[in-house]
Amino acid sequence: MRVFISDLSSTFGEQLTTYCQEAEIQVVGAIASKSQQTLFKRKLQAYASSDTPDAVKEPVALLSDKPAWSKLIQKSTIVVVTSLANDTKLAMEMLKVHEKRDDNAGEDNENDEAVKRKFIAISSILTWSKNAAFAKEMSPEGPVPHHEDEFKTRKPARKYAELKTAETQILSANRSDELETYIVAAGLVYGGAQSNFHMVFRDAWMCPAKDLLVPSIPGGGVKDGMNLLPMISVYDLAMLTFRLASAPAPQPKNYLLAVDNASRSTTLRDVCCGLSILLGNGKVRDVAGNDEADELLVEEDDGLVAPLQLHLCFDTQEAVMNQLVAPDEWKHYETGLLGNLSFYVDDFIQAMDLRPLKTVVLGPPQVGKTRLSKKLARDYYLPYISMQSVVDEALPASEYEQQRQQAIEDGTEADENATPSAAPQDDGVDEELKKLRESLREWRSANKQLQELPEVLVIDLLRWKLCSASCRNQGYVLDGLPVTEEQASKVFAGLYKANGDGEDGNDGEGEGDNPADTESNDKAKGDDAEGAGEDGESGSLSLGKSRSKTLLAQLRPRRQVEAPNRVIVLHAPRALLESRAQQLSEEDAIATANTEAAFETRHAEFASQIEAIATFFETKTSVTAVDATNGIEVLELHLESEDAYRDAETFHDAIKNYLEQGGKTSKPPCNFHPTRDETRQMQREFEAKRRDDEVRARKQAAEQEEKDAVDQEARLAAERARLELIQREETELLEARAKPLRAYLMDTVLPALTEGMLEVVKVQPDDPIDYLAEFLFRKGREMDAAT
Repeated sequence: MRVFISDLSSTFGEQLTTYCQEAEIQVVGAIASKSQQTLFKRKLQAYASSDTPDAVKEPVALLSDKPAWSKLIQKSTIVVVTSLANDTKLAMEMLKVHEKRDDNAGEDNENDEAVKRKFIAISSILTWSKNAAFAKEMSPEGPVPHHEDEFKTRKPARKYAELKTAETQILSANRSDELETYIVAAGLVYGGAQSNFHMVFRDAWMCPAKDLLVPSIPGGGVKDGMNLLPMISVYDLAMLTFRLASAPAPQPKNYLLAVDNASRSTTLRDVCCGLSILLGNGKVRDVAGNDEADELLVEEDDGLVAPLQLHLCFDTQEAVMNQLVAPDEWKHYETGLLGNLSFYVDDFIQAMDLRPLKTVVLGPPQVGKTRLSKKLARDYYLPYISMQSVVDEALPASEYEQQRQQAIEDGTEADENATPSAAPQDDGVDEELKKLRESLREWRSANKQLQELPEVLVIDLLRWKLCSASCRNQGYVLDGLPVTEEQASKVFAGLYKANGDGEDGNDGEGEGDNPADTESNDKAKGDDAEGAGEDGESGSLSLGKSRSKTLLAQLRPRRQVEAPNRVIVLHAPRALLESRAQQLSEEDAIATANTEAAFETRHAEFASQIEAIATFFETKTSVTAVDATNGIEVLELHLESEDAYRDAETFHDAIKNYLEQGGKTSKPPCNFHPTRDETRQMQREFEAKRRDDEVRARKQAAEQEEKDAVDQEARLAAERARLELIQREETELLEARAKPLRAYLMDTVLPALTEGMLEVVKVQPDDPIDYLAEFLFRKGREMDAAT
């Protein structure tokens, strides 16, 4: 037997491959990415089933290479299309190839002649989207769920009509003596990287400080996310498909429902509440109105939003899925997503490679810790933590200074040491934060510097911040802390014990209050007040709702100080550090504790403590569930000059490689950034920069053109002046050369010529020219005789 899987790289495909290979069934298939082809080939060939004589030498083909995957299908007994909804055309092409067996493939299938060929398409419950929530709303026993036998009555929304058509064509291709075709109508799939709940998992992980939005679009049949969601675990779906593929006998039905039993009582709101408890602040909110609903539909992929609007209830107790799979083989059929939410939160984090980068940056004063920390926080979208930022967050908006400023403006300045009233600002704040705020107010009332915070308060503040959901989900960058080995051991107390037990009740999961209890209770009261409500629910469905509320009440957020998994230590020569400190103004030096005395103290403390701190992180063992490490490999960088900070290989690339190591792929850790808003903001900034560059370029061009015109005019004026000078010089030269000639003419020629001209005038001869010539000839002889 050989099974062809249409997408080996999906979570479902990988899990189905595991089940098949454990049963020594050969697996071949296709993938979309060429870069993964070699990887999956090695995975398939790692099992014993690939060592048989009839094993396929090239078991992995690209989806873009139809001849290659067609040959694999022709050599396979069973074809599994992992997602009919994603590409119905591709599924129909694969069905046609599977129907027309290649005669040349006979040798590869001699051992499979007794096994009937099968074509299994994993479809979706979305083709029921226009059906009522229940098969019968009113009956003596209460609402009656839909059953598997009713599949011919399913009514899809227009967008899913093509999917239903493909299902019908596949079912029609069934031939009792040649080919068995099956449609597995899966509920909304949870688990792995292709979950239908990707959006709510992502939002809960990304924005833990915000109330989680329940993506229920107004105008539907059910308000506020109270719609029942038919669901199935990806691991249970893979088990069902494996049992169907390997079953020796034909099944009584060709259309199979795949919906877990817990879905009969689990709503969208239940899922969002549970995720908010485990990943966020424990609160949810509804879509504010049509504007926000429209924005949600525009911003998010329709394939993520539309499935969450389903309101359907199915009873699969007597369905084929429970005949194929034994009760003890199901992983989460009875308990469902809500009953195993902690597992699926960790599963989502691992599947999406959401590695929280919990980074500590240490170094002597003026080595560049803050600049590097802020850059890492910006580049990797991590919370930036310094002592100042934690104080500002614990006591927000400089509360004390604001009160004093208000008093000055009102003309009733309070006493200098007065403590501001905390009552209005502390409403809704947990007891731990209230205590921290009281301690901070006492410290501020004494007008002390940040460096004068009591050590106990420093540790409590850091532990409070490191327990936050944002640090748990995304990670953090801790700037310059801890400063001593003793402080490190107190901040991370209980996290490095071999048994993993914390020292106090706040460390570990399952401690403290459930922040969603009020939300759940309020909804519960509302549901009880409705009684039979719109759907007339009662009996077992009411018990199911109570079960969901009980499961929600049992969830507890993980309140644990998040230990670092990256430690960067910067070293630099003292002369360089002192030179930097000397360049600070007096005010900055005081504010940053870089006066001469403070610098000396801090530098000496770093030199005496850094080896012990590094050893502390390197030798301890973290026992956190998702990010377990056997100590931390500390990255120490020695920067001998200012040029070393600009060196890409020894500084920037070294830090980048260190932070991004240890993932499932060579890519940086996934953090869902940039978001669409951030992408649009970057696009707007890019466009604004482009427009500014264009305006600047046009301005520069105009200025250059004006300058060129002025330069050209100056060159022309200079040329004119040069020509005038040349002309004047030539004129003077000609005049100088003509002066002797004029003198000669005036002395010798002109007197005789003038006299001859006058004589011509007096005589007026008939031929004046001849007369003048004779006169001049005669005059010349007289002048010769005179000389």
